[in-house]
Formats: sequence, C-alpha cells, structure tokens
Amino acid sequence: PRSAVKAIQALPLIESGAADAFGFGNKELALACASHQGEEDHVRTASSMLAKAGLGENHLECGVHWPLSAAAAGDLSWSHRKPTQLHNNCSGKHAGFLCTCASEGDDPKGYVNAGHRAMERVRKAMEEVTGARHDPATAGIDGCSIPTYAVPLGALALGFARMATGEGFGQKRKLAAQRLLSACMAEPWYVSGTGGFDTEIMQALPGDVFVKS
Repeated sequence: PRSAVKAIQALPLIESGAADAFGFGNKELALACASHQGEEDHVRTASSMLAKAGLGENHLECGVHWPLSAAAAGDLSWSHRKPTQLHNNCSGKHAGFLCTCASEGDDPKGYVNAGHRAMERVRKAMEEVTGARHDPATAGIDGCSIPTYAVPLGALALGFARMATGEGFGQKRKLAAQRLLSACMAEPWYVSGTGGFDTEIMQALPGDVFVKS
C-alpha cells in the first residue's frame, strides 16, 4: 500500500495527543497524510511542525530527493541551492512521527526502524484498522525508509471503509480518523500540491471525497 495509507499511519499523531499539544491545524494534519511536491509552503509547514516539537530537519530520516514539483525543483536549481530532507514528499508524515515521539518522550533516533516505538505505533494502528496481520516476514522498506507490509487488498478496503464511517472504531479513533480525513479535504493542496491528482479531485468535489494516491 505504501503512500496510500498515510492517513492511517497518522492516527497515532492524533491519538497520542501530540497534534493538540503542538497546536496543529488542518494544514499540518493534511501534510502528515501527504505525498507533497516540495513546494515552498510544504517545506515551510514541515519545518514548522518539527520546530514546535523542538526538533529540526536533522532529525528526519526520510532521505533527500528533489521536489516532485518541476517548478519548485527549478527554483532550487536556478538559485544554486540543493534539496534537503524537508523537500522529500514524505517529510510531513515523518514530521508527524517525530512530533509523536517528542510528545511520548521517545528518543527520535532510528524512528524509521522496525521495532522502534514510533513504527510499532504505526504497525499496531494499521493492524487494528485493516484487521490484517502486518507480518515482518512479508515486509519491505518503503521509499522513505519506513517498514511497509504486504496485506490483502480486501483488508485495505475494509480499513478505509472504517476510516470513512467510523464503524468498528471506539469513539477516540473515530474522531481521530474523521479529523484527519476532514483536514485533507479542507486543505487538499497540502496533500499533494499544484496540479496534483489528489489535490485537484478534492478541490473539484470539496468535502465529498478523500483521495490519497
């Protein structure tokens, strides 16, 4: 599933109380679910999220790549600057992981590794939401360095049905899921960016459709 499940992976950010502790609104929550294009305000928002938790770009372990936005990449190149980890399309998700670590008192070092409390929180949420075991024997490493697990397509469908309806969730998780999907629909530019498929569909059907490629 990789990037499609980022909204599920962001549940611990809400449920731990980290999002409220650091005053995150719709933009920050949408970015935590995003595969953004590395545009200026994507980078600025990811940096701000980390700063609110007393962290910085040096704590990210997602790796560096050029912005997915050709315009943003061109701006960097023309100004003789190089991309940082904040330009990685997953930096918002990773900022969410790190902010949860800060709120929970976890050492952020190595947070991308299987067995770290950050990734155990994510794996547990994914298992509970989809109803499928996330088995290390059928795991790989995602493009942004975190573990990713092979699970049946039907389990993913069930998981997103639960995220959308809240059925099968306790009240806390139901509200967390609703808050994340609502944030993405309220701020679709932060989920992808200028001209992005996710952004354009959610802008065309405001409040009716959640999309994450």
